[in-house]
Amino acid sequence: MALNRDPKRRIRVEFTMSGKRKCPFADTSPQQLKTHITMKQAARMNDDLMKQMMERTKTLLLDGQQRFWTENKENQRPVEVSVTSHAMPQCHTCNSNSPSKVCAHCSRYFCTPCSRYCDGCGEVFCTLCSVLNYDQANDRSFCLSCAP
Repeated sequence: MALNRDPKRRIRVEFTMSGKRKCPFADTSPQQLKTHITMKQAARMNDDLMKQMMERTKTLLLDGQQRFWTENKENQRPVEVSVTSHAMPQCHTCNSNSPSKVCAHCSRYFCTPCSRYCDGCGEVFCTLCSVLNYDQANDRSFCLSCAP
């Protein structure tokens, strides 16, 4: 604090402050952020923990499957199926009774609205065995083996 007197006899007080002290680490120190590490990330670092997690998941899946089948066996009723000698195959995509083609990939029957021509190999495929591609102005369909 310094005192200066004006010619008009007023006292003017000036405070001189130096700025904040600069950080000695500058930009070389990494940011210290709080991060949450999940069990899966921790297990990737430890093989034993990963094996325990995989075994637990496997047993849960198998127990769930076992429970599902035992519950459904008790609730099932016998189903009567009538088979005719001229049973016409159904489209496996939309279940219509007018299939006209056989898929080159899965060998199942499908109707004309459910058919797609592969732009890669030119064969006919059902909608489940083909993929639409929207990269260009026109939609293109590809079979599963020609898909980009």
